[in-house]
Amino acid sequence: MSLNVVSTYVDFTKNNFLNSTKKIMGKYYNKEIFLQYMDMYINVRYFNQMVGVRSNLEANLNYYLGEVYSKNESKVSKFMLELFKMYYFIDDVKKFDYDKDIKEFVQEIVSIRENKVGIIDKEFEDDYIKFLLDIRDRKVKFVDSLDSKDFSLYLNDIDDNRYKVSLETSVSIPKLYSNYAIRKVWNSPVISENALQIELYLLSQVILRDVIKGIFQDNYLVDFVVSLFSKKEKLKRTISIIRNDVCLEYISFSISYHDFLENKEVVLNLIHDGINFNIILDDDFMKIKNYGMLDIFKYIIILDSKYKSDRFLGKKNVILM
Repeated sequence: MSLNVVSTYVDFTKNNFLNSTKKIMGKYYNKEIFLQYMDMYINVRYFNQMVGVRSNLEANLNYYLGEVYSKNESKVSKFMLELFKMYYFIDDVKKFDYDKDIKEFVQEIVSIRENKVGIIDKEFEDDYIKFLLDIRDRKVKFVDSLDSKDFSLYLNDIDDNRYKVSLETSVSIPKLYSNYAIRKVWNSPVISENALQIELYLLSQVILRDVIKGIFQDNYLVDFVVSLFSKKEKLKRTISIIRNDVCLEYISFSISYHDFLENKEVVLNLIHDGINFNIILDDDFMKIKNYGMLDIFKYIIILDSKYKSDRFLGKKNVILM
């Protein structure tokens, strides 16, 4: 299974919608029109890429899917618009209890088929119920498979929906090892790099659960492992875990100004490629005081009062820790 859990889940949703639409529409299915609705739905529902013009997720979906319809006001397009609004129930946009609501839901689908394009199929109802239950079971299995018994995340609430992330483990280590020896191993480059991958994998799950609930406001600050800058392939694999629009938006990596100077070219290339970095001010910064360079970072982190400056007054991206 891919470590990019958000992309995997979005692809799962796309595939379910595609198979459902083909099953419901039959010969009236139109790939070009479907993709227009599908792309708009995903951008609004999962990636929050469209401007919020309404008060909640459902209303925003209604607005932007309506925009798609307004560009193609055909019978088939109207059929698909009605279907996508019904999909709100099976994609956690609207409350839906499979045990209590599924029969009524499918009967509504049957009614849409008959009224929009005159499709009558006595076997469709039972077949489509089985199809939906299979989707439900696979979705539950996927989400449950993400849980880890050995690792968890600690989210330190900084302020204003911003969290500093750290990895915790429940793996027991024999008492014959001293705390010093344990810390030395845990902080070694290879272990730290692997731990970061686990941390990003678990954090992707947190973000996925946020997105499923329609939450697009929490930002997560992750300490970057500097040794990765010199390991091109492992760096690429690590970044691939969060290589999707929603994770890239809400995850940012923290590095010191010293480490930025030591790895400037790599960091700038990553920023250009859509990766967010935060800068931790240190003595190296105070020697240069290149305040203009700070604009490329998502957050400016101040760990010591000696790095404060009047230049930072009123800036919402400055974090005092």
